[in-house]
Amino acid sequence: MDFPEELKAKILECPPEVIAYIVHLHERIDQLESRVKELESRLNLNSRNSGKPPSSDGYAKKNRNKSDSRKKYPGGQPGHKGTTLRQSPHPDHIEYHKPHECSKCGHSLVSGKILGIEKRQVFDLPPPPTIEITEHQSFTICCPHCGLKTSGDFPEDVTHPVQYGSRVKSYLTYFSHHQLIPYERVTEICSVLFGFSVSPGTIVNLTHNLAKKLQSFKDDIVNVLQNEPVIHNDETGVRVEGKLHWLHVTCTPNLTHYSLQRKRGKEGMDNIGILPEFHGISVHDFWGPYLSYSCEHSFCCAHIIRELIRVEEETSQKWPYDLIELLLGAKENKEIFHGVGVPIPPIIRTSLMESYDELIQIGLDENPPPVVDEVKRGRKKKGFVRNLLERLKEWRESVLRFINDPLVPFDNNQAERDIRMMKVKMKISGGFRSFDTASAIALIRSYISTIRKNGINVIEGIVSAFHNFPWSPNRTKDISGESLLSQNLALA
Repeated sequence: MDFPEELKAKILECPPEVIAYIVHLHERIDQLESRVKELESRLNLNSRNSGKPPSSDGYAKKNRNKSDSRKKYPGGQPGHKGTTLRQSPHPDHIEYHKPHECSKCGHSLVSGKILGIEKRQVFDLPPPPTIEITEHQSFTICCPHCGLKTSGDFPEDVTHPVQYGSRVKSYLTYFSHHQLIPYERVTEICSVLFGFSVSPGTIVNLTHNLAKKLQSFKDDIVNVLQNEPVIHNDETGVRVEGKLHWLHVTCTPNLTHYSLQRKRGKEGMDNIGILPEFHGISVHDFWGPYLSYSCEHSFCCAHIIRELIRVEEETSQKWPYDLIELLLGAKENKEIFHGVGVPIPPIIRTSLMESYDELIQIGLDENPPPVVDEVKRGRKKKGFVRNLLERLKEWRESVLRFINDPLVPFDNNQAERDIRMMKVKMKISGGFRSFDTASAIALIRSYISTIRKNGINVIEGIVSAFHNFPWSPNRTKDISGESLLSQNLALA
């Protein structure tokens, strides 16, 4: 019992049952204090000091922390290219507004001398186009020589008596899977803007149809990602058929691959097939299953900084703030030297790594491991702070890989940005009723995200896919300036 000596002597004078009860109360108080501390720590978690999304922060005013010294001010940032509306030198229409009579004496100005012209321009949209119907007629003709009846061939993509064309289907796909507008509202948009109506079932059917046409794109992007030098990985939960499933993203600045899996861990990632065959550098958070793969690893320092902010808030120790400043300073060094096309000099890298080791050791000294209780069985919890420090020490090379390899970024923002739109889809729709439909949407989102990264017009890219010529990541030619469909038809 951890009591003062004077109090301990008085307790020992008590009857055995009283001593046992006091010991029980003391142990219970220790348990409750530990539980209160754990709950307070959990209650204080937010998007700044943990992996929780900003939407979970609520509307309470955020407390500024000294770690938030780097701040962006409202409005355009230095170097931002503006998009101010400016007059066009070649307007589509010109309307002349001439005065007919003098505003003073009323005399006619028909023969008056023009002294100047003031120009003002109005940017507006023309009336939206109405749907255009093209009828295809196949003639059957009897041969006057042998009597055989021969029919003309319909275009390959004209397969039904009545159907929508590829551009209508592309707009429906664009509205529902790029702008993430719910199906019912897409039907309303078509009715209001274009004068025709579609059913939600039509959108679902064309979603599955487009996904089938994108299978070659899916195979290509998996093969390309397997051979990339650096990839980003992340995952998030989605509701499908009322159950929790997992959406995995693997991406680069030019490629995006989404895959819906029933399992979150290694089993799900093995089914995707990228990481088992990947031998480059994978950027991700500290989630354990990623570490089961033999590739090199780089940890997201933005995640680490959020965890360090939590430590600073809970312990008021100085080393977390110093480590945050060290990581952000290393990031600035990387940006400066990368801007001039050279890696960080070895002397600076060595200094950063030595400072990192010193701060980790200070943290370990200030947060020793728990004292082993010889009476109680089992391993005693080390606590969040100690676990974080041991993790940062064990994986030092992976944490600081961004300063040693010019290709490795400071954080995993690429994957988080790419997965964010699928989370927006979940917030709008709530979930998916069918696993097959959800998988089809994930594939379409992979295609749309990838062609946007490569400067391809989204509508043109979808039209091309509906014509069985989807864009392929194996192509290296810049095709942003011309019609993707016309190029693919030319290649065919």
